[in-house]
Parts: sequence; C-alpha cells; structure tokens
Amino acid sequence: MSNLNKLKEVDMLPLSNDYVFKRIFGKGGNEKILKSLLEAILKINIQKIELKNPEIPKETINEKLSILDIKAEINDNTMIDIELQVGNTVAIERRLVVYNAKMIAGEIKVSEKYQKAKDTIVICIINDNVVKRNAYLSLAMLKYEKTEEIRYVNIGYEKEEEYLTDMVKYYIIELPKFKKKKPKVADLLEKWLYVIGGDQKMMEEYKKENEEIKEAIEQLKEMSADEYERELYEIRERSRLTYNTEMYEARRKGLVEGEQQEKKRIAKKMKEKGAEMEYIKEMTGLTEEEIKVL
Repeated sequence: MSNLNKLKEVDMLPLSNDYVFKRIFGKGGNEKILKSLLEAILKINIQKIELKNPEIPKETINEKLSILDIKAEINDNTMIDIELQVGNTVAIERRLVVYNAKMIAGEIKVSEKYQKAKDTIVICIINDNVVKRNAYLSLAMLKYEKTEEIRYVNIGYEKEEEYLTDMVKYYIIELPKFKKKKPKVADLLEKWLYVIGGDQKMMEEYKKENEEIKEAIEQLKEMSADEYERELYEIRERSRLTYNTEMYEARRKGLVEGEQQEKKRIAKKMKEKGAEMEYIKEMTGLTEEEIKVL
C-alpha cells in the first residue's frame, strides 16, 4: 500500500487529546501553525514567536498528572502558556492563576527588575463546561471593583480606570459550549476550533482556505499513520482514563463515607432522644451493633 493510500485510510488521532495537541502546535518547526492559532485567539498580529519547551519527555506521557503545555514568547515582550485540558478540571481557575504566577516569577528572576517583567497570558482550551458564563471564550483580567459611594473622592477623573493592569490575562475556551452554538464560521478562531474538535467535514473545507490549517491537518494525518505515535497517544489516553477512574472512585468512596457518618450522627441524636432501637435501625439502615457504640 502506498503512503498516500495509507494516509487516506487511517483514522486520524484527535487534536482534542493533549499529547496530539502538543505534537502539532508545540513541535519545533511548527511555529507558523501555533502563531496562526494564537493570533486567532488573541486578535493581535504576531511578528515573532519562539517556542520555549518543544520537547515532550517520554516519562511525562505516562504520568497521570503531568501537564503537556506549550510555552512560547511572542513579539519579544509576552510569555504564553497554552494547554488543552482533557480531564481534570477541578479548581481549574486556581491552577491557571498558579501557572501565570510561575511565569511572572520566572521573568522577574531573569530580569531582576519589575519594570522589565514581560506580559503573561495563560490560555486553556477545555473539553468541559467550567465557567458560569454564556460564552465559549472568556477573557479574565485583574479588574477593580466599582467605587463604593462611601469611598468616593472627587479627584476630577471623568472616567476611572477599570483594570489594575493588562499585564496578566487568562483565556478560557470551552469546547462543549462552542459545539452547542454550532456557529456559522465568523473568524479564524472558529475554524481552528472546528479542526481541534475533529469535525472532518469542516477540516476538509478549511484546509483549502488556510495554509496553516492545511499544514496542521497534513501533519496530523502523518502522525496518525505512525504506529509509534499512535502507541504514545494510546499510552496517554490510558493514563488519563486511569486517573479519571481513580478520581471517580475516590469521590464515590468519600460520598459513601460521608453518608455513613451522617447516618451515625442522626442515629446518635435519635438515641439521645430515647427512640426505640428498631425505629433507629429502620430510619438509618445501621445495625444494632453500630448504634450501640454511638
């Protein structure tokens, strides 16, 4: 079978997997592909882009909690951390703040002067709904609260500043919300999200319109036909599924233990009030031995 036929027949790996996403957007030599995606998200013109962590250490693929993020610097003045989050979204907002804080701290150590610290942007593409907002893309910044009347001082500002700084930004993109909207494509970002979401029909259409999308899809096809790459993808998927199962079992166990403690609390109160043993057993489901020791 020719390589061309093999590429046509192979099932493409999902770009919505963090390993595959990192291999396509975070690989050295693929800066143009990443640049196109970042320009679509940030709505800016990127003159220069430099990948900071193009490697994927093999040991991290099998680690359940490892983060396969992409770090880059754009226009010599802004640090970017972008990741595709496919599983654990617990406390995701707090984690994004920590990511950004680490970038800022790293820049300050290097420059040694606060004035030289670069702008930082964290972008998280999530295959889940986590933000209570009616938008599939949310931008968060450090914003001042509205001035309280009791604190008001007439200094003469016709318009007060809204933000502490624009140095720190967070972009959260929620794929399920995008899919729910089913938008008629309005801009390049929505084209990329259709591609990342794995819409085969849209992928074939957009690769005719955009050179970077075409290149990403062609590389994805080649990657999908590579047995070694498929093996690494499957290892990453198994690692993710194992983690999700462990978390589910931990939560379930916690709920069961919590329910048991609540039953004992109720039984103890009933016992203190002089309720009959049979009645307590019937209402709580506890055994007589469990009730006696309360």
